[in-house]
Amino acid sequence: MLRCKFAVSLALLMAFAMSCADVGSARAGEALGERDEADVGPYFFGDAHEVGTYKLLQNVRVTVEYNGRRMLINTNSDGHFKLPSFGADTVADDVTVSCTKTGYRTVDISRRRMANDGDAPVSVDCLLEPAP
Repeated sequence: MLRCKFAVSLALLMAFAMSCADVGSARAGEALGERDEADVGPYFFGDAHEVGTYKLLQNVRVTVEYNGRRMLINTNSDGHFKLPSFGADTVADDVTVSCTKTGYRTVDISRRRMANDGDAPVSVDCLLEPAP
């Protein structure tokens, strides 16, 4: 009888611990397309692709500059990136975006705003080709 109560208590304790761990991981980060509550102004997100194959490239250096401030990030293992906003006064059209990767050269960088709002996110697609 004592063993049964101990086993039930242990099982309940394990279930509680697993549910707490699950809740913590759910708040661990945001998806690339989600808006962070702390962001005010437009933020930039997107992908880096190889020309021809349209294969997503990882570890592409994305540089975003606005009013003398610069943010750098590398694309993740899926070829995606997300940069926070420069602030509420940011004009998305005045932001300079560049993409570089060793062994590749940049062919095109296209941008599109996701809405007409001033603080709407901006999607960026970097197209790179292997350097000759």
